[in-house]
Formats: sequence, structure tokens, C-alpha cells
Amino acid sequence: MAPKGAAKNVDPASVDSAWKVLQMKMNEKKQQSLAAKTTTTSKNPPAQKSHTRKRKQMFDQEKEAAKAKVSKVEADTLVLSSCRERGELTPILALDCEYVGVGSEGRDDSLARVSVVNEQGKVVYDKFVASKERIVDFRTQVSGIRAKDLVNAPSFESVRSEVHSLLSNRTIVGHALHNDFRVLQLNIPRKFSRDIAKSRFLRKESKSGDRPSLRGYAEKLLGITIQDGEHDSIVDARVALRIYLLHKKQIEEELARYK
Repeated sequence: MAPKGAAKNVDPASVDSAWKVLQMKMNEKKQQSLAAKTTTTSKNPPAQKSHTRKRKQMFDQEKEAAKAKVSKVEADTLVLSSCRERGELTPILALDCEYVGVGSEGRDDSLARVSVVNEQGKVVYDKFVASKERIVDFRTQVSGIRAKDLVNAPSFESVRSEVHSLLSNRTIVGHALHNDFRVLQLNIPRKFSRDIAKSRFLRKESKSGDRPSLRGYAEKLLGITIQDGEHDSIVDARVALRIYLLHKKQIEEELARYK
């Protein structure tokens, strides 16, 4: 027997042979493991890819929906805000006017305020207008116009000239625009007018009658309340613009059909 602690004599040939057997077994296990992974992967690759693709599509849709919701909130907030930030002229403008009553009983309309906003809802023009005739009824409860607003106001002729220059060769959006054009004494070519009150599509969409009010449109199409008391021509112009831009495709298609 070899002394305790003495090195054991090992046959190199037996070690080499055992080592080879171990290596072979290890390689076999490795290959089996790789084969199993390949089989598992190859069984359902389309399903896995499809699942991943669907998840991405859902994520993208949720992201777009969230962006759209934020954009709507921002747009509706601007519509109702008292912001009077000035903006540049754009190819599309929205117009709204306020009138006072003249004539023997105050039933005739006289221009008292003109507001024009651009495509971003920013103010391009907003002026009170001096009446050429004696004002019988300021119609304050609706128009929001008071006598003090018209003190030193520019003349009808100067305002008319400025507004005509602004609107020329641009798309004009508004509600019951024929009344505004009448009081402004402007003859705007029909191809530039986008009167949302005359849109059959919008009347149907809002389930309104033949003479839909802007207030009704705002409630049914935008879910907001306006004209709860005195009117604001800037807000009214923005509401008309907002409705037009939301349904621009359908409105333009409708106009093309009835040309």
C-alpha cells in the first residue's frame, strides 16, 4: 500500500479514454439541448411574431388615441378661452360679427363688431364699429355690445375695407355667413364660403333641423356650451372653425357633389 500522502499512480491511457467518453456525452447533451430549442422555436414562430405585432399595433393605437384626446382637449380649451393672442393670416379664416338694432323699432341690423381668427384660432382681426345710424337697441343680452364699446370706434367704411382685404381669396368659415356678408356689404364668391349652417352633413350629424344654431352645433358636435348669455364673436368664430376642421373632409366632399 502506498504511504499516506503519496501521489497515486494514474494510467494516462485510462484518463484519456475516460475524458473522451465524458466529452462525447457532454457534446451529445449540448446537441440535444440545441435541437430542443430549435424545435420549440420552429413550432410557433409565426404565432409569436403575430402576437408581438398585435401588441405593437395595440400600443400604437392607444398612443394615437391618447394624442388625439389631448389635441381635442387643447383645441376645445382654446375655443372657449378668453385668449386674444394675435396670429398671422392663413389660407382658412373664420368670421363672426355682432349687430346692434337701428331703424324706427331697432329691428334693422347694423354692424357693431367684426372678429376674424386664423386656422389656429388666433385673432387676426377684432374691432368694434361705429354705426352710421342712430342705435335704437344695443341688443346687449345677445350681442354683448354696450355704448362704451363704440366710443371712438372706427367707421363702417374703414372696417369694411380692411375686412374685405383680409378675406380676399381665402376660404371663409362661419355660421350663417350670409348674414355677416350682408351686414358687411361684401360679395364673397361662393367657392370661398364655408357656411356650416348650410351643411346637410352637419345637420344630419347633429340631428338638427333646417336652421341649426351655432349653440346647438357646439353642444352636439363638440360637447361644449357657448352663448350662455352674451355672445362673444371670437369664441363663435373659433367654434365654427373647430367644427369645420373636424369635419372638413365630409364638408368638402358634400360641396363638390352639389357644385
